Parts: sequence; structure tokens; C-alpha cells
Amino acid sequence: MSKDDMKVTDMVEEVIEEATPHLMGNVPMLNTVEWAEYILNQLFDSELVMGSPTTDGLRRVADNVFGEILESNSTVLEVPTRAANAKATVQHTLVIRKYSTGSLIKVGACVDVLCDKLPHPFNQHLISTACTRAEGKALRRALKIRVQTAEELSNSEDIEDMTKNDPLTDQQILAIKQMCKRNNVDLVKLLKDNSEKNKTIKDIKNIEGRHIMNKLSHYQREGTPEEFTGYDEGWADSKFGGNK
Repeated sequence: MSKDDMKVTDMVEEVIEEATPHLMGNVPMLNTVEWAEYILNQLFDSELVMGSPTTDGLRRVADNVFGEILESNSTVLEVPTRAANAKATVQHTLVIRKYSTGSLIKVGACVDVLCDKLPHPFNQHLISTACTRAEGKALRRALKIRVQTAEELSNSEDIEDMTKNDPLTDQQILAIKQMCKRNNVDLVKLLKDNSEKNKTIKDIKNIEGRHIMNKLSHYQREGTPEEFTGYDEGWADSKFGGNK
């Protein structure tokens, strides 16, 4: 698990049928990188924050392409109290009828959210934040994607500082790829303009990845500069570095 905003207590009851890998037309198989990309491709731009899906977006996509959501309920297990502690614990349970098989799956996820680990204004709304994060976690468990939601990644600045020199996470790499595809960005050119030495995508630091995603978010709003247009599917195997 990533260094998250919350200390997750695995009070999770997960009753999921045994999955049989299957293809539905051109839809990739579950539990693959291609499946995660397929799910992210179904999201609108407004449902992505720095390449990460919002819980609202995942809910819509799950209901459209995965299965009918029959039940979606949050249960508050611990209420924050200013005197004793500022922590909210919420469990979210989903019951979904899968379109591919017609069978039912039940998925649960539980999160603890700590006030001092949240930035403003989330630290003023612990229970609602915990409910949203628990639902997002349950949705991605149901969809079998290892991509955290935008709400789960709303961390405090001190946690972000702790990870800034770590390598890019798989989620960041996937998010950068999706943002480049959506905005027709030549990532190799972009990284050459921002890198001091030759490196591969795995050598880029976490803080550099955030900087790149900020630029890509700007291009999404304002348009991609002509010098960086031209998405190339083979960018992941490229080496890049500045001509400085």
C-alpha cells in the first residue's frame, strides 16, 4: 500500500466470486494493465484529477461497463471527537450484478481518516471524506484496478514531501500515459525539455512526475503547445534527457 493519508484498518469483508479471465469483444481481461487503461479511458476529463479517477467517475464507469450497482452503503464505525481523537472510520459495501456473467459480487472496504493527515478543507469534513474514500476503494476493488482515486491521494503536504524523492509510482506512470494520449503530447520531447540527464521513465523521481502532471493538466485546459504534440505509443522504451 502506498504512503497514504490514512491508516487503513483492514476490517474488510470481501466476498468476491472466483474470477475467470474473459474477453468481452475488444475489452481487455481483468487484472491487466490494459484493463486499468480501458477503465480510465471511459472517464471524462472532468472525472480525472492529475490523471487519477474521482470516485464519482469510477461509480459512473462501473455502472456503465462493469455491472449494475444494486447496493452502495456506507457505515460509520468510528465518529471523530475533538476531545479524544480526530479520526473517522467508515466501511463501504457494494453489491454489483456483473454484466458479463449476471452473477452478484459483494465488495467491502474500510478506511480510517485522520484529521492531522488531511489538508484543508478535507480536515473539516472527516466523515464525508472517509465515506467518499471508502466508496472509491470499494469500487476499485470491484473493478480490480490498482489505481487509487483522486480523493484517496489528497494527502497532507508533509506526506507528499516524504515521497518526493521516491521513484514514480505505477499509478503516476499510468496517469502520465493517459494524459499524454488524451492531449496528444509527445512525452519524450516533454521530458527531454525537463530532464538533466539521460534516463528512462523508471528513473524519474516522484516530484518530477508531479511537475510533469501539472504541465499536462495545464495542456488539458489550455491546449498542447505545437512543439510537444504527437503522442508516441513507444515512449515507455525511450531514453530521454535534456540537451542542456
